[in-house]
Amino acid sequence: MNKHLQLLLSISMLFGAITANAQQVPDSVNLVENGSFEDLTGKLRRLGGIDAAKGWESPTDSKVDLFSETVASESPATAPKGAKGFQSALSGLNYAGVRWYSYGDKEPRSYLQVKLKKMLKKGQKYCVAYYVSLGDLSKYSSDHMGAYLSRIAVHKKDMASLTYEPQVPSLMTTLYGDVNGWTGVCGVFTANGDEQYLIIGNFAPTEKVTTGKVMRQRGETRPQLPEAYYFIDDVSVLPVKNLGDCSCSQVDKSESEFIYSRSATNEPGLTAAARVDRSAIYFKRYNKDIAPSMRATLDTLASLLNANKLIKVKLTGHVDATEVDRSKMRPELSELDNNRAEAVKAYLVEAGVDAARITTAGRKGEDPAADRDSEAAMAQNRRVEVDVVK
Repeated sequence: MNKHLQLLLSISMLFGAITANAQQVPDSVNLVENGSFEDLTGKLRRLGGIDAAKGWESPTDSKVDLFSETVASESPATAPKGAKGFQSALSGLNYAGVRWYSYGDKEPRSYLQVKLKKMLKKGQKYCVAYYVSLGDLSKYSSDHMGAYLSRIAVHKKDMASLTYEPQVPSLMTTLYGDVNGWTGVCGVFTANGDEQYLIIGNFAPTEKVTTGKVMRQRGETRPQLPEAYYFIDDVSVLPVKNLGDCSCSQVDKSESEFIYSRSATNEPGLTAAARVDRSAIYFKRYNKDIAPSMRATLDTLASLLNANKLIKVKLTGHVDATEVDRSKMRPELSELDNNRAEAVKAYLVEAGVDAARITTAGRKGEDPAADRDSEAAMAQNRRVEVDVVK
């Protein structure tokens, strides 16, 4: 049976996708805990909530913001439309927000700090990378994107700017002005052997910071803020062998992500089992969470299963080629296929379907629905298929 017919294409809110390459090192593991800010240990209600993200903190009294799609829409810390502009997470549902520059230094800069999982090894090269997107409400863009590897944690009991010498990247004169997509910032650091903390921020004296003016975005009615404010996501520190093993770039903005959906479950004349068997749920890239556009399909599937209690199903998760490739750099993505299947199961169980009627499995990228390399074709592969079990 062809399970890939009658697909309806819808564009997701994520405008950019980033690729990073540190694949030459076998068994590389990200030394940054919770690099995508998805693991929350506290309640996020307002700005300045970075402490809610496991492992992360602000080294000064100017608190870093944390934004999340799980927060109520009226909160300034909500995503994708928060107090600093509109942006979907690069992966997952959460990302941080840092003030890089303020006109006349009227507002303090903020910095991100995290303790690495283990101390760096002397002489070992590490690829340090993170991804930035300029907040829509920023009136300025800025250079001096910097990462500092430290032997000790910094806890400064004031809001003054930090004045360290960042080691990554080696060249900091690039102006980062993209408000639509995510841009990679990365570089190689050779460890002295005692570094165990990573701090991200603008460490340059104000007189050395170059800024650019940013036009207010079309459709945005809120006033611009006299600052350069950046969203940050997917922070990583990975061991590499060569300088060429560490690179980061931005996929062209026109290569937007897609989420597929299908209308086959609503076809008249099909039996309930056939309608269930034709179901499939599609996902954003790097994402295991149920997209809002998929909820109607899942609600229909849950209704069919609740009305036909003898039907048992197997949920099989899949990933696209880019996700397979990226999992070499981000080990947590290696179970994305299974995570997607479990997310669909959890949704169905929450809707009243007996968990005993549902089994799950993952196929990695081994059974693509489409073998072309276009973004639209790969979107077809980011899916969970539903099979009726006889």
